[in-house]
Amino acid sequence: RLMKKFPFSTIICTAAVLISCIIILAFGMPKGLPREEDTQFSSGSGIQIDHLTDLQADSLFKLGKVWGYVKYRHPSVIDGSINWDAELFRVMPSLLEAGSAEEANGILFRWLGGFPFEISEPDAVSQYWMERQEGSGTSLDTSWIEDAAYLGSDLSGYLCRLSQVLVSDRRDSYAYLDGRDGLINFDNEQFLSFDPQDDGAKLLSLFRFWNIYEYYSPNQAITVQDWDEVLRQAIPKMPSADTQKEYVLSIAETAALTGDAHISVSDPADTVDTYYGTFFLPCSFLTIDGKVVVADAAAPDTGDRLEPGDVIESIDGTTIEERIQTLSRYTPLPETDKFAVALSSSLLRTSGSTSEVVVTRGSEELTLHVNALQNSFTQEDSPKSKLIKDGQIGYISPVMSSEEELIETMNKMDGTKGLIIDLRMYPSNLIRFSLPEYLMNESAEFAQVSFPNPVSPGSFITSPQSCGAVSKRSGYAKDRFHYEGKVVILMDETTMSRAEYTVMALRQASGAVVVGAPSCGADGDVVSVTLPGSVSMNISSRGIYTPEGGQTQRIGLEPDIPCTPTIEGVREVRDELIEKATEIILEDSTSAP
Repeated sequence: RLMKKFPFSTIICTAAVLISCIIILAFGMPKGLPREEDTQFSSGSGIQIDHLTDLQADSLFKLGKVWGYVKYRHPSVIDGSINWDAELFRVMPSLLEAGSAEEANGILFRWLGGFPFEISEPDAVSQYWMERQEGSGTSLDTSWIEDAAYLGSDLSGYLCRLSQVLVSDRRDSYAYLDGRDGLINFDNEQFLSFDPQDDGAKLLSLFRFWNIYEYYSPNQAITVQDWDEVLRQAIPKMPSADTQKEYVLSIAETAALTGDAHISVSDPADTVDTYYGTFFLPCSFLTIDGKVVVADAAAPDTGDRLEPGDVIESIDGTTIEERIQTLSRYTPLPETDKFAVALSSSLLRTSGSTSEVVVTRGSEELTLHVNALQNSFTQEDSPKSKLIKDGQIGYISPVMSSEEELIETMNKMDGTKGLIIDLRMYPSNLIRFSLPEYLMNESAEFAQVSFPNPVSPGSFITSPQSCGAVSKRSGYAKDRFHYEGKVVILMDETTMSRAEYTVMALRQASGAVVVGAPSCGADGDVVSVTLPGSVSMNISSRGIYTPEGGQTQRIGLEPDIPCTPTIEGVREVRDELIEKATEIILEDSTSAP
C-alpha cells in the first residue's frame, strides 16, 4: 500500500533521513575538519588598505605566490587541519607593515615556521604517479622557490624542503582528483561572507583564482600575458574596487588574460553579460571579415526589422568596435578576432526595450529602432540529419540523443556519395567515438590529452587518445558497417571544445577533409571554480594537443580547405560551407578534393 501511494525513491530518501537522525541522536553531529572550526574570519578579514605602496604591492605579490605554493603541498593544509584562508588573513596585516623586502621575507618565514612538516619516502600511489610523470608529462617551472636573493635563504629553504613532500590522499584538500570523472575538484574551497569594502577578502579571491590557474590549468604557459605579470597588475586593482560591480569586473579582467574561452565570469547580478543592459537585440550574429553580421532575426510585430546580412555598426550610440574592445577586457578571447562565441551573450545587449541600431544594408546605412527582447534570441531547432541532393549526400547533424539514432541515421546514408558532418554546433558526446567506427577500419590516434598529476601540483601527465573501428568504445560494434563515401567536416570559429575534439577524431578517416575556418581554440573538460562574493567560473582543466603534441588551445584547428560565408550569401540565406562541401563530394571522383 505504501509503495502505491509514494514513489520508491521517496521511501528510500525518507528512510535515509530517519536513519541519519537516529545516528545523530545516538552519537551526536559528525565532526567536520579542523579547518572548519577555525571561524575567526567567517564574517570577513577586517583588512582595509587605504593606499597601496609599491613595497606593499611587491610584498602581496610574494605572499600570493608563497601562500598558493604551500596551499597545495603542505600535508596539514591538504588533510584539512589548517584553514589556509584564515592564515592568509593572519599574516597579511604584518606583511603590509613590513618596511623592506627583507623584513617581508622574515615575516613570511616566521609565519610558515608555525607549520612544520616531515619529509618521508613517497608511498606506492605517489611513486606510481611520479613514474607516469617521468614517462610522459610536463611540469610547471617553480624554480622561483630556489631564489634565495629574492626570498631570503630561510624562506627559500622552507619551500625547497616542502617541494620534496608528496601527498597521495588529498580527499580533504582544496584541490583533489574526483574519482567520478577524473577531474580536479575545488568543492572544498570555503564560503566566506563578502563585503566589497573588505580588501583582504578581495585579495583572497584574486590569490585563489590565480593559484588555481597556476597549478591546475594545463594552459598556464600560453596565457595572453605572463602569468606572474598578470598577478602583479591585478593586486593594486583589488583594494580600489569599492563596489560589487567593480570587484567582479576586476576579477573578470584578470580571468580575461588567460585567453581561455571556457571562462565566463558569473555572479548573481550577471555583471559581465549585462554590461550594456538586460535586453537583447532580436537576432543572432556571425563574424565576416571582422564585421558583426546579422545571421538570423525575428520578425517583430512593431518597430523596424533587422535582416540577415545587415552589418551592425552601432547600438544605442556605441560603435560595435568599441563594444567588442570593452567586453574583451572582461571576457577571455583565444585570439582578438575570435569573439563570436565568447561575446554571443553580451555583445548585442541593450538597456531599454527599444534600441537604436545603425546598420549597413547593401550600400545603404540605415538607422533602425528595434524592439528588444527580454530573453536572448533563439533560432529554430538545430537542423536534423537528412539526405540531400536527391539522396546522393547525407547531411549529419551532430546533435543526436542515442546510439540507436546514430545507427538509424547511418543506415539511411549507406551507399551515398558522401557525408557532410556539420560541427558548427555542439555535438552529442557519442559522436566523438561512435561515428568514427563507421568511417575507419582501424583505430587511429587523434589527440594527446594531459591531466593534472594528482600528487604533484603544476605537473600534467599526457596520454594518447584513439578512435575508430578497433576501439569499440560504444559497444555497438555489431551494428557498424564501413562507410565508403567521401567525408567532409564543416568547422568555423563557433566550433569549440567538444566540437573541436570531435573534428580531431573524425578527420582521421581516410580521405576526410575539413572545410571552413579555424576553430575557436578552447578545448578540454571544464571544472568549476568559486570565489568570494558568489563569483563563479569554469576553466579548462585538461590539455588537448594534436597527435604529434602540437598546441590547439587558443590557436584552434586549421581547415584543410578554407571557406567562409559572405555577406551576400547570408543575405540570400545560403549556406556557402554546405555548398562547398556538396561541390567536393559531387565532383569527378578522379579529381583530388
